[in-house]
Amino acid sequence: MLGRLESSHPYRYRVSLALTHPTLSAAELGTVLPVQPDHQGTVGEPRKTPKGGPLPGTYRESFWRHSFDTPQDANVEEFIAGLAETLSPSLPRLLSGGGKARLFIGLFLQQENIGLELSPELMSRCGAVGISLGFDIYGPDPSEGAA
Repeated sequence: MLGRLESSHPYRYRVSLALTHPTLSAAELGTVLPVQPDHQGTVGEPRKTPKGGPLPGTYRESFWRHSFDTPQDANVEEFIAGLAETLSPSLPRLLSGGGKARLFIGLFLQQENIGLELSPELMSRCGAVGISLGFDIYGPDPSEGAA
């Protein structure tokens, strides 16, 4: 499900969390949140597709990914701030051993020119906790405009 900002904002969004670590297992990475991963793998184990099919080689690092159900009426900044608050107690152990935490935010535009501003407080909070923010921005779907 795609989250939608207030109705005055013509875009939707998705948020997922990606955790990686050079030595901890995927199960250990998964202890940062009480949710199931969409895809995970442990360093040294055989690689697999998200559906479990085999891939060549082994994982070079452990990873854990989860895509969140974003509420239809949630503000993207508030959603990210809530995740940063939830993650802050459990990330120091992960990060101190070489791990990384990244929030991926996919923005799906419903028109060509959209502005999005994140507050300094939110960016400071994410930085202090050790979360990087990655944005993928997708243009409007041409088939939706042809009415």
